[in-house]
Amino acid sequence: MAVRNNEEVSASFHYLARVKKNGDQEVVVPFTMAEFAALFVAMKAQKPFDLTSETDLQRLRTLKEAPLENLDQLSDRTLIGTFRASYTGHGYDNTEKGRISAKSVNLRPFHFVLYLSESGLIYIGSQYLGMFGGYRILKETLTAFLPDRKGVRSISFRLGASYYKNAVPKEIRVNVANKATSISGQGSLGGKMVITLTRSSKEDPLIERVRQSIIPQFGKSQKAIKEAVAGLMSQSDVLAIDDEDVIDCTVLADVNGKSTTIYMFDNGFRATRFPLETKVDDDGHPACADTCNEILNALNEHVIKVTEDG
Repeated sequence: MAVRNNEEVSASFHYLARVKKNGDQEVVVPFTMAEFAALFVAMKAQKPFDLTSETDLQRLRTLKEAPLENLDQLSDRTLIGTFRASYTGHGYDNTEKGRISAKSVNLRPFHFVLYLSESGLIYIGSQYLGMFGGYRILKETLTAFLPDRKGVRSISFRLGASYYKNAVPKEIRVNVANKATSISGQGSLGGKMVITLTRSSKEDPLIERVRQSIIPQFGKSQKAIKEAVAGLMSQSDVLAIDDEDVIDCTVLADVNGKSTTIYMFDNGFRATRFPLETKVDDDGHPACADTCNEILNALNEHVIKVTEDG
């Protein structure tokens, strides 16, 4: 029996806006229904990839075009599909296939949703599986298929700490440069290490400490997060950690009844990832229809209400 992959299925959200100069000012030029329809036609007409062709393999290695599959038009404003993100440049050993060379191209499937808003923005929901995903290559692929792509910009949707105000922390994991000093005053070995604090019960004071001192820093500067994390870890009576030794921090918590990983340092660099309630198959991947339905629900609930209706 195959071992199921339990990596979290999530989605990031972005939108494409077309900006053009009007004198000394920049103005947003909305995408039209006709342009959105033409985008779908161009996507459907994508030149197929021949994985035995070195020319097509090079197309994939450039990370500027992803193979598109399962394309479907749910409405005049909504498209769904699957793209395959390319990973290359690293050799490794596989228990079934043996040595996989650095020249090989590995493709992972991820599902996506496109939505043309009333304001003329093209919203994109892009699936992730654990830390794996490929929004950048999806964006490059879609932008190349637009009838008029001059001045097109991609904007990522990021949440503030208020989204996690009802989070119930279960675990905090901190990656630190191993320069910390133990309570005995002895130096450490150097390198990096991961410190994990897990609540012992629902009454564990760790819950309130993380909720009050760490989660409110989400979306703030790295400096603010590092100070809060170092302060919390120093309360553990195990290690004294300098702010600058903190490399990253994640919090596992229950958010509105769902187990969610909060990437504290991601918010300033990439879009927030929303967890999706989808099952995975024996290969560890979710189905396209179920995933896109979840992406659409999250898009309407957490993004459109803020950006279009707020």
